[in-house]
Amino acid sequence: MPRKKLPLDLAALQEALAFLRGGRRFILTSHVNCDGDGIGGCLALQGILRRLGKRAAVVFADPPGEQYNFLEGWQSIEVAAPAPAEKAARLIVLDCPSLGRIGRVQEHLGPRTRILDIDHHKDSQLFGHVNLVTPRASSSSELVYHLATALGVPLSPTMAEQLYLGILFDTGGFRYSLTTPTTFSVAAELVRCGARLDFVADRLFNNKSLPALKVLGKALDSLALYCGGQVAVLHLSHAQVSAGDSDEVVNFGLMIQSVEVSIALKEEQPRKYRVSLRSRQRVDVSRVAAAFGGGGHTRASGCRLEGTASTIKRKLIEELGKYL
Repeated sequence: MPRKKLPLDLAALQEALAFLRGGRRFILTSHVNCDGDGIGGCLALQGILRRLGKRAAVVFADPPGEQYNFLEGWQSIEVAAPAPAEKAARLIVLDCPSLGRIGRVQEHLGPRTRILDIDHHKDSQLFGHVNLVTPRASSSSELVYHLATALGVPLSPTMAEQLYLGILFDTGGFRYSLTTPTTFSVAAELVRCGARLDFVADRLFNNKSLPALKVLGKALDSLALYCGGQVAVLHLSHAQVSAGDSDEVVNFGLMIQSVEVSIALKEEQPRKYRVSLRSRQRVDVSRVAAAFGGGGHTRASGCRLEGTASTIKRKLIEELGKYL
């Protein structure tokens, strides 16, 4: 791929390459409640480092989602232990705009730990000693592909499939605005390397449990419109989330023709909500999420809030009113 098409800063790329070549032992991680981009990107980068003769472990703050168990290497992902005896020499953080979002993995940090930050969030805090960060990339997995290419490491079918999953997840099946010609070129190369595009798409989009599918029905029953039909709000109680959360719930609000912004309120613990925000064209929902301590992308963001569902809904709608 011609260098002029790379969606990243070449000086930052060289620093990242030196970071990877200069270390022997790495811990790879991503944000809490890690998604397809973080999981796929971490597993692929682990394979790349091992091909370079390095030791690399993938460690998350919480167990990886069961819906990704079809990925080779999923079962080897470790969950961070409290007060680990050994601190990380080099930590690589993927797809995470702030260090605080890695949760308990922070306990692996020591005074000598060096950090490489690989991300594509526009609100990244550039917390690494080395930062390979560009909002122009479709996903962090796309950036890992460019790293592999620059390192001269050929991708196995397994690694190609892991990266393809990450790209497919973060682009919503190549539907979101961060999808670029370069994204399609990378995806095509991953298929040439052995990624089974039909298999990955089927497992990503058609891999729900029966309880999760029934919870989607509950969420749709809760759907209500506000702001003259421009805002859709869906709500799942703690009991419903515990029965089988569906990550895609928020996307269904945007299927309504008049809706500009869709909000999903998921009660993960009593009175503690994970809020997902999606927008069509006009509203930058990362600004809305940032007003409540969250963040993300222009069209897909989130935050966490405490209180009653009605109070949280009112606050979010008031904030959204500034942009509609």
